[in-house]
Amino acid sequence: MKKTGLLLLLLILLSLCLSGCSVSAVTASDAGQPGTPESPSPGDSSEGGTGTNTGCGAAPREIVISAIGDIMMHNTMITAGLQSAQASYDYSPFFRYVRPLLSASDLVIGNLETTLAGKAAGYSGYPRFNSPEVLAANLKEAGIDVLTTANNHSLDKGYTGLAATLDHLDAAGLLHTGTSRCLAEQETTLLADIKGSKFAILAYTYGTNGLNPPKDRTYAVNYIDEAKMIAAVKKAREAGAHSILVSLHFGAEYQNYPNAEQQALAQSLLDNGADIILGSHPHVLQPASFLDDRFVIYSLGNFISDQTGPERKTGIILNLHFLVDPGGEKPRLEAASYIPIWTHRFRQNGRTQFSVLPVESALTSLQTGQAGALSKTDANQLAQAWRHANKILESDSPRIRLYSLPLPLAALDLIEKLE
Repeated sequence: MKKTGLLLLLLILLSLCLSGCSVSAVTASDAGQPGTPESPSPGDSSEGGTGTNTGCGAAPREIVISAIGDIMMHNTMITAGLQSAQASYDYSPFFRYVRPLLSASDLVIGNLETTLAGKAAGYSGYPRFNSPEVLAANLKEAGIDVLTTANNHSLDKGYTGLAATLDHLDAAGLLHTGTSRCLAEQETTLLADIKGSKFAILAYTYGTNGLNPPKDRTYAVNYIDEAKMIAAVKKAREAGAHSILVSLHFGAEYQNYPNAEQQALAQSLLDNGADIILGSHPHVLQPASFLDDRFVIYSLGNFISDQTGPERKTGIILNLHFLVDPGGEKPRLEAASYIPIWTHRFRQNGRTQFSVLPVESALTSLQTGQAGALSKTDANQLAQAWRHANKILESDSPRIRLYSLPLPLAALDLIEKLE
């Protein structure tokens, strides 16, 4: 699926709102996605295809889905992307060093914790976020495929801003779930077809900071409601999902461990058919665990932000490693690996800039004399981030492991696939 066929799927999703039609599911294959070496069409007999070729030596298909945490845009970050000469914005340098890692995954999911309501609504950071629309294209270029949009900032610019955000995500070729422009869109299950296996992606939030959608547009935001979520999981399975991922924006901010409510809700969803829970909102990492063949991470932390403190500047790229037996469709989650990342805030040409760095690669660059803009203070903070991420993600399960990247930052472009 990687990087192909997404625009057609987005056009179908948009047409649902314009036509008022109602369907239960839309997938990349429904949208006419062509078969490619990375995403073979059904019946493809080539290696890695989804046909019935089970000759001697046939190996299971490998699928890697990656997930990242909260994508935030504070005022300092908005300003950092301003291109003075063109009076435009560009945030692609923020993601330079994680782009190779994200692009090497089969599908990447992130949580967009800002709106893209347009310049007329006023660009702003906390407490009511609105970022330049080009951020959508920059995230797509960075390797992100799906954005969850159900979080406490979904309505920062009202329903109009929510709808405009989804329009800009569509224009950039990004899939999205969690907020909707019409009832038909909310009732549509997002199914991502990856190498012949269908993954449903659902998203919900605990609230929207006291802001409510218009009374005639209550479908605009998916709020956490246990009974409704269980019904949505069942609906996704009936729509053909082989694996169901649920993004939950929940928990207490800045707490390193989940509370009882988080644990109970995650357990309930897993008991009722969900396969994977991806948590967000605390802005710091929280632990992960396997429950039989199901998986939960309570918080992925921040992907990028200008929040202060080592714990809020530290996140991970979570990689979910699946195998699919030859001739089969159902993916089997074998392992979860993680890559610690850290938001680097630095001065360049008299301006504050930002960059998301894989921690181990940044430390390797320091050790090999390729530090670039990294200072001694940065080195200390990177070491703190490394210790913190590994402490929080430490597990007795051999299926949760660190994904080692002992490469300097300059060599990350050599990565083609996450094993």
